[in-house]
Amino acid sequence: MVDIETMIKKCNKCGNLEKLTCDTMKIGKSRILVLGESPAKDGWIVSKRAFYNKDGKFQATGKVLERLLNLVDLSIDDINFTEVCKCIIEDRKTLRKCSENCKEILFKQIGKFNFDIILPMGVYPSETILGFKIDKLKDVVGKKYEIDIEGSTKIVIPIYHTSPASPLCFKGNEPIFNGVIKEELVKER
Repeated sequence: MVDIETMIKKCNKCGNLEKLTCDTMKIGKSRILVLGESPAKDGWIVSKRAFYNKDGKFQATGKVLERLLNLVDLSIDDINFTEVCKCIIEDRKTLRKCSENCKEILFKQIGKFNFDIILPMGVYPSETILGFKIDKLKDVVGKKYEIDIEGSTKIVIPIYHTSPASPLCFKGNEPIFNGVIKEELVKER
């Protein structure tokens, strides 16, 4: 068995950036994995709970994701979460390169758990998991892709990032959750 935490700590492909201190965030019992970009210094690294701040309150991104998950009878506590990048990325210009650098570790993480549905949030998580460059996120968002990771077929459905900074954080994702994600969850039951 590959020790993912050791892989993360030993990696220096992106330089000497601050790294995650755990190999994944296994939160809930559902078979959904939400895939973020990169850990924030004040995010779950501090709180130990994805989408919560150190005071135990929902962060803005978590509030939007919670509303979307409620559309399919789930909550933040039901899903699983990890980041594509395993380092804290301070310069967003490096996200694409750093995401690619972490792909091997990410795929090992996904192979370690039994996730059937992966929801990458935004361009870089979607590019990393799908394996191709995305010119316009709207061209892939809400579409269903089947990919093989570590010998297991996964359903990937890219979504818009749930940060309120994105004008499509809720209204762009609502039809996806009410449509293709709901359909996949019904198949799962």
